[in-house]
Amino acid sequence: MLNKFIALTVAAFSLFIAIPSSSAASDIPLLTWERGKEQNIVLGGYTNQSSWEIQLVAKGQNPLKFSKSTANKDGYFVYSLFLPKDFPIGAYRVESVGTSGAANVVAGVQVVELLFFEIIRVPIQLLFLLTVLIFLLSTLSTLRIRRFEQMSYLQSKSEVHLAPAIASFYRLRRSSVAGVQRSLFKHVIKKEGELLHKISPALWALLPVATFIFGSYIGIAAGTELGIPNIPILLFVIAAIIGVFDPYSGFTAAIGFSILQTMQGHISSMRAVGALMAIALSWLAPGLISSIYREMIAKDTLPEMIKRSIPTLFSAFFGAAIFYSSELLLSSLLDRTGAIVNSRIDLPIAIGIAVLLKERLEKIVDRRALLSDGNIEVKSILLSRIISPRAVGILALFFAGVTYIWTQSLIFALSAALVFIVPLLLLQIRFASPVVSALARVPRNILAESSIVSAVSFGIFMLIQSMPFEVIQKGKLIILGAAVPLIIHAVFSSLSDTQDREMVDAQ
Repeated sequence: MLNKFIALTVAAFSLFIAIPSSSAASDIPLLTWERGKEQNIVLGGYTNQSSWEIQLVAKGQNPLKFSKSTANKDGYFVYSLFLPKDFPIGAYRVESVGTSGAANVVAGVQVVELLFFEIIRVPIQLLFLLTVLIFLLSTLSTLRIRRFEQMSYLQSKSEVHLAPAIASFYRLRRSSVAGVQRSLFKHVIKKEGELLHKISPALWALLPVATFIFGSYIGIAAGTELGIPNIPILLFVIAAIIGVFDPYSGFTAAIGFSILQTMQGHISSMRAVGALMAIALSWLAPGLISSIYREMIAKDTLPEMIKRSIPTLFSAFFGAAIFYSSELLLSSLLDRTGAIVNSRIDLPIAIGIAVLLKERLEKIVDRRALLSDGNIEVKSILLSRIISPRAVGILALFFAGVTYIWTQSLIFALSAALVFIVPLLLLQIRFASPVVSALARVPRNILAESSIVSAVSFGIFMLIQSMPFEVIQKGKLIILGAAVPLIIHAVFSSLSDTQDREMVDAQ
């Protein structure tokens, strides 16, 4: 108790000496800021205020300058400063510096540890997460055109002879995947499991069981008190790498983890449910999404010089980006800090390397199978739809829940879920009209279109960042504004698909 009293006394004294004495000292507000978040100060109402510079000052440290927004209609400016997560804690003061160089104290600040991660208060990371989502959703809109409907891959023939105990797990895996609604993702899950199946049908059958147990162990290793925030980083990444090589096994690991966390009583809120879904994405999505990009980009119109390398390299890059985004999403849904709340760049790099290694291993295994084994056949699939209606419904609820956790606004959460689900809803429908003949002259390209949509969203982000809004208001505008080019592209893709099929029918 005495130690706590001494610590509080020292902190108060430090804050006191950080603020120069003046007759107006009693009017200076004392603020508490968490590091790892963007902080704002709103100033205005003076004729010469537009020339002020605002800075955060502490003895023995270089001043940090705030960025300034444009003025609102009343002449007020919003000054913003992001405090890195390793920013030194302690007492600071906010000073305004006029054209004459004279400094006036605006506020006293006590910088404290990050209590929990709020992505809406970290605009750059919010932008990254939204950009990855927008790039992916715009890609799905592009995939509806005819040249991406066909998927082909090498698979082992269905006749396998296994011991009865293993055969039961073999049938369990096959039937569970068969029960998934028809969609692109169902076919990719089946396709991505073929690597293990060609190596060993027994391994293909038993690995999901092993990863279920492994996921359960991670749930135990996370501890009974801290839960998800305390997941050991090494185990978390190992599960994700397994998911790269076999997404279905990554999913079963997430199921095992979820069951153990639920049994320990950690899954009792919307945040916890969202965090479980984010973990499932971390262990499932990098392998699935990277596979989609690798196959579909290979069908795209690209110069021959880069056509061999771009699909593989980009799939590895985007697999890493998906994993990093899942990390950010998971951190944003937790209500306290822990080992898992981080933004380390080495973890996504490990996932990207795993994607490259898997692609290389697939080539070796396929070559060996073609040369030495007659139990191989070409499997061709005609994709009737990109995403199932059930998945669209689940994603709508997920988008709404996540946005509500971020903003604590039900109306905004429903609005955001609606705008982001529009491209997926359009994928459920093929329109017979209108037929816009001019669209036949517009070349379609996955990377080009998704890059353009993402670039426009980035431009909207930069525009909103300069506006006189506080960070949470800007975050809301960024979420909605970034979706505008996404919806426009989804409508364009739908009309282009209508025109394309009309031309085929007319031939």
